[in-house]
Amino acid sequence: MENTFEKLIINKAEELGQLIADSPERQNAMNANDKLFNDKEASALLDNYNNNRREAMDELSDHEPTKEELEEFRRYMSEEFGKLAKNPVIAEYMEANKKYDSLVERVNAILTFYVTGQEAEGSCSGSCATCGGCR
Repeated sequence: MENTFEKLIINKAEELGQLIADSPERQNAMNANDKLFNDKEASALLDNYNNNRREAMDELSDHEPTKEELEEFRRYMSEEFGKLAKNPVIAEYMEANKKYDSLVERVNAILTFYVTGQEAEGSCSGSCATCGGCR
Protein backbone atom coordinates (compact mmCIF):
# COMPACT_ATOMS: atom_id res chain seq x y z
CA MET A 1 0.00 0.00 0.00
CA GLU A 2 1.27 3.43 -0.95
CA ASN A 3 2.08 5.90 1.79
CA THR A 4 0.77 9.47 1.70
CA PHE A 5 4.03 10.97 0.38
CA GLU A 6 4.25 8.36 -2.37
CA LYS A 7 0.63 9.09 -3.35
CA LEU A 8 1.44 12.79 -3.55
CA ILE A 9 4.41 12.10 -5.83
CA ILE A 10 2.32 9.85 -8.08
CA ASN A 11 -0.47 12.43 -8.22
CA LYS A 12 1.98 15.18 -9.18
CA ALA A 13 3.48 12.93 -11.86
CA GLU A 14 0.01 12.27 -13.26
CA GLU A 15 -0.76 16.00 -13.14
CA LEU A 16 2.49 16.79 -14.95
CA GLY A 17 1.77 14.10 -17.54
CA GLN A 18 -1.68 15.58 -18.17
CA LEU A 19 -0.24 19.09 -18.49
CA ILE A 20 2.25 17.85 -21.08
CA ALA A 21 -0.50 15.96 -22.93
CA ASP A 22 -2.63 19.12 -22.99
CA SER A 23 0.25 21.43 -23.97
CA PRO A 24 0.11 23.43 -27.19
CA GLU A 25 3.41 21.79 -28.16
CA ARG A 26 1.88 18.32 -28.05
CA GLN A 27 -1.32 19.44 -29.75
CA ASN A 28 0.67 21.08 -32.55
CA ALA A 29 2.78 17.93 -32.94
CA MET A 30 -0.33 15.74 -33.12
CA ASN A 31 -1.98 18.05 -35.66
CA ALA A 32 1.17 18.15 -37.78
CA ASN A 33 1.35 14.34 -37.60
CA ASP A 34 -2.24 14.01 -38.84
CA LYS A 35 -1.59 16.52 -41.60
CA LEU A 36 1.56 14.69 -42.66
CA PHE A 37 -0.02 11.28 -42.95
CA ASN A 38 -3.03 12.67 -44.82
CA ASP A 39 -0.89 14.47 -47.39
CA LYS A 40 -0.18 12.22 -50.37
CA GLU A 41 2.86 14.15 -51.59
CA ALA A 42 4.47 14.26 -48.13
CA SER A 43 3.72 10.57 -47.55
CA ALA A 44 5.23 9.65 -50.91
CA LEU A 45 8.37 11.67 -50.11
CA LEU A 46 8.70 9.91 -46.76
CA ASP A 47 8.16 6.49 -48.30
CA ASN A 48 10.78 7.24 -50.95
CA TYR A 49 13.24 8.49 -48.31
CA ASN A 50 12.73 5.40 -46.15
CA ASN A 51 13.10 3.06 -49.13
CA ASN A 52 16.29 4.81 -50.29
CA ARG A 53 17.70 4.73 -46.75
CA ARG A 54 16.87 1.04 -46.37
CA GLU A 55 18.45 0.19 -49.74
CA ALA A 56 21.59 2.19 -48.97
CA MET A 57 21.89 0.55 -45.56
CA ASP A 58 21.41 -2.90 -47.08
CA GLU A 59 24.28 -2.21 -49.47
CA LEU A 60 26.53 -1.26 -46.56
CA SER A 61 25.47 -4.10 -44.29
CA ASP A 62 26.85 -6.94 -46.42
CA HIS A 63 30.47 -5.92 -45.73
CA GLU A 64 32.60 -3.72 -43.52
CA PRO A 65 32.11 -0.30 -45.14
CA THR A 66 35.08 1.90 -45.85
CA LYS A 67 35.39 5.43 -44.52
CA GLU A 68 34.62 6.70 -48.04
CA GLU A 69 31.49 4.55 -48.32
CA LEU A 70 30.24 5.80 -44.97
CA GLU A 71 30.90 9.40 -45.97
CA GLU A 72 29.08 8.84 -49.27
CA PHE A 73 26.15 7.32 -47.35
CA ARG A 74 26.01 10.34 -45.01
CA ARG A 75 26.16 12.76 -47.94
CA TYR A 76 23.45 10.88 -49.83
CA MET A 77 21.15 10.70 -46.83
CA SER A 78 21.72 14.37 -46.07
CA GLU A 79 20.68 15.26 -49.62
CA GLU A 80 17.62 13.02 -49.37
CA PHE A 81 16.70 14.58 -46.02
CA GLY A 82 17.08 18.02 -47.58
CA LYS A 83 14.41 17.07 -50.11
CA LEU A 84 12.07 16.17 -47.25
CA ALA A 85 12.68 19.44 -45.44
CA LYS A 86 11.64 21.43 -48.52
CA ASN A 87 8.11 20.04 -48.32
CA PRO A 88 6.05 22.48 -46.19
CA VAL A 89 3.95 19.73 -44.55
CA ILE A 90 7.05 17.76 -43.57
CA ALA A 91 8.83 20.92 -42.43
CA GLU A 92 5.85 21.80 -40.22
CA TYR A 93 5.85 18.26 -38.81
CA MET A 94 9.57 18.39 -38.03
CA GLU A 95 9.35 21.81 -36.38
CA ALA A 96 6.30 20.90 -34.28
CA ASN A 97 7.93 17.67 -33.11
CA LYS A 98 11.19 19.47 -32.38
CA LYS A 99 9.34 21.89 -30.08
CA TYR A 100 7.43 19.08 -28.35
CA ASP A 101 10.58 16.99 -27.92
CA SER A 102 12.35 20.02 -26.49
CA LEU A 103 9.60 20.50 -23.91
CA VAL A 104 9.77 16.85 -22.85
CA GLU A 105 13.59 16.94 -22.70
CA ARG A 106 13.52 20.08 -20.53
CA VAL A 107 11.01 18.48 -18.15
CA ASN A 108 13.13 15.32 -17.94
CA ALA A 109 16.27 17.37 -17.31
CA ILE A 110 14.59 19.28 -14.49
CA LEU A 111 13.31 16.06 -12.92
CA THR A 112 16.75 14.48 -13.24
CA PHE A 113 18.36 17.50 -11.62
CA TYR A 114 16.03 17.50 -8.64
CA VAL A 115 16.16 13.74 -8.17
CA THR A 116 19.91 13.24 -8.64
CA GLY A 117 21.33 16.70 -8.05
CA GLN A 118 23.14 16.43 -11.37
CA GLU A 119 22.35 18.35 -14.50
CA ALA A 120 21.81 16.25 -17.60
CA GLU A 121 24.53 17.08 -20.12
CA GLY A 122 23.46 19.82 -22.49
CA SER A 123 20.19 20.47 -20.76
CA CYS A 124 18.52 22.94 -18.45
CA SER A 125 18.25 22.05 -14.78
CA GLY A 126 15.70 24.73 -14.08
CA SER A 127 18.16 26.37 -11.72
CA CYS A 128 19.51 29.65 -13.09
CA ALA A 129 22.33 29.51 -10.51
CA THR A 130 24.08 26.76 -12.48
CA CYS A 131 23.25 28.10 -15.93
CA GLY A 132 25.45 29.72 -18.52
CA GLY A 133 22.43 31.19 -20.27
CA CYS A 134 19.35 30.00 -22.10
CA ARG A 135 19.78 28.77 -25.62
